[in-house]
Amino acid sequence: MYELLDKYIPTHVMDLPQKPENQNALEYYIKELESLKDVLENLTGNKITDTQLRNEIKSANETRKLLRAIYELRKSDSPPIRGTEILKVVQQMHFLSPDEFKKNLVLLLDELNVTKREFSGPRIMISGCPMAAGNMKVPEIIENQGGLIVVEESCTGTRAFWDLVDENKEPMRAIAERYLKIPCACMYPNERRINQILQLAGDFNVDGVVYYTLQFCHGYNVEKYRVGEALKKSGIPLLSIESDYSGADTEQIKTRVDAFLEMLE
Repeated sequence: MYELLDKYIPTHVMDLPQKPENQNALEYYIKELESLKDVLENLTGNKITDTQLRNEIKSANETRKLLRAIYELRKSDSPPIRGTEILKVVQQMHFLSPDEFKKNLVLLLDELNVTKREFSGPRIMISGCPMAAGNMKVPEIIENQGGLIVVEESCTGTRAFWDLVDENKEPMRAIAERYLKIPCACMYPNERRINQILQLAGDFNVDGVVYYTLQFCHGYNVEKYRVGEALKKSGIPLLSIESDYSGADTEQIKTRVDAFLEMLE
């Protein structure tokens, strides 16, 4: 596949260690990042210096802090923003420049701190697959049926910004450490993800969890078993939904979500 892609656009394949606790994983991943740096320098003709990396790390951390400050407001009994709205905000990260995205976050945070808007309903955590633009069916159903998403445990939610890159360490090592900590379903062992889900559930006072997986995303599909066990042990209700980008199952999902929300009330 990558050979075919390389015919149309320069392609570099990175290898991600999937056992982050292994003592060799960090050093291996640093080498992968250094290889990517060399490729980018050759492709663009621009030298990537440690000073530039430190500046970008600081800037990216500022963005992460703004996003986390917005999420902190959602811990209140009546959050000033809905989950479907915040998902659309986070999605801007994928197509706006970093500076423009950060500017929008500052404006949004200022507005949320003075707004009179308050939302209520069964407090839901949505966990699992990323919800990029076009993949909003499930969160929209949850909130249209009366639920309130207060936190997203996904790559378009907390995993994207929850942890900062250490600004005091050597840049490449700090970047590698931060990204290896991301509790993706592809990692093993993945106690970090289970612990984070339980921590977020408590911090955001969730009433229930909707575990959402896209069809054929086997990593998250398989891991929902362990997540379900941990939530059951903690007394947190779970609804598991597997779907795709189409609208064919919309009414079926509405029925299941309605029943879940009714159980939580």
